Amino acid sequence: MRSIMKTSVEVGRKRRIFTSIGAAVLIGTSALLLTACNDKDTKAGPATSEAAAPMGTGQPGDTTAAANGQATVRTVGKTGWYDGFDITVDKATVVPDQYGGAKIRIDLTYKNNTTDNKTLSENPYLQVGTTVDAGASFDNPTVPGKGSAAGDITTSVQKLADAQHLLDTISVVYGQAADNQTTIPLKADGKVDSIAPKTIDMNGTLVQDQTTIQITGGTLSPSYTKNEHGKMDLALHIKIIGGTGISDGGLNIFTEYFSVKTPDGQSLTANDRAPINELLERSQTIDNAKDFVDFVVPAPGPGTYVVTYDATKGASTGPTFSFTVS
Repeated sequence: MRSIMKTSVEVGRKRRIFTSIGAAVLIGTSALLLTACNDKDTKAGPATSEAAAPMGTGQPGDTTAAANGQATVRTVGKTGWYDGFDITVDKATVVPDQYGGAKIRIDLTYKNNTTDNKTLSENPYLQVGTTVDAGASFDNPTVPGKGSAAGDITTSVQKLADAQHLLDTISVVYGQAADNQTTIPLKADGKVDSIAPKTIDMNGTLVQDQTTIQITGGTLSPSYTKNEHGKMDLALHIKIIGGTGISDGGLNIFTEYFSVKTPDGQSLTANDRAPINELLERSQTIDNAKDFVDFVVPAPGPGTYVVTYDATKGASTGPTFSFTVS
């Protein structure tokens, strides 16, 4: 009987020893986890698909540690321009996950300045420091002509040391470095690298025989076509009016009837990016919102331009109209 009691006491002691060892292990593990979460020198790793806390659960400016899963929300409010869109980065949200990493979401507004339903022709990418984040996911909506729509970019990092510092290293980029590019940094004092399109107010008239061309306005913006770094798109809206002397069957009005002399003296024929192909009837007026003549001109673009309309292919001197872009 005494032997049995002695054994029970020993077992009890062993259990207490085991419990103490287990507690020590847990304390040691917790210390390692805290060290990892607070390592200021840890760089953002590649994107992962690990689960994260829901977005939008924190307050703006909240930088509470990952342990309680609260979000850091930064209002950005910066606008750049690309391929017919005003692109505004509204805010960025960082939500820590249970693994020491975080999910990142960037909310944007796309304003379509064209008359067509349109999606950005090229996805943006995220530049994190000097590295491109190949794992980012983009929601580029189709935006109605002259309308706006919301979009977003999402990604994640395996280790989060400082949410504010992470946001300071991120930029949203449209276009490649070899072409005209737009860069919108999330850092508060970071400057947007983008060229806003210029609206050109004008009212010019070109008359040749039975055709009257009215130039009613235009835009000057960077060309976003590949291999046209340092080039601008000059787009002029035209209204076409037919005279009373047009014969039956009408007259064709084509893109190649239009040319421009640039401020540096180059003579350029209108290109087919905005093709003109109208059949003009007697006494008809064609005022199509999509009728633009387009020229690729040298950047930066200011100066005096001279537009010519000539349907005779050089058989006579075509009428001209000059205007100045400031």
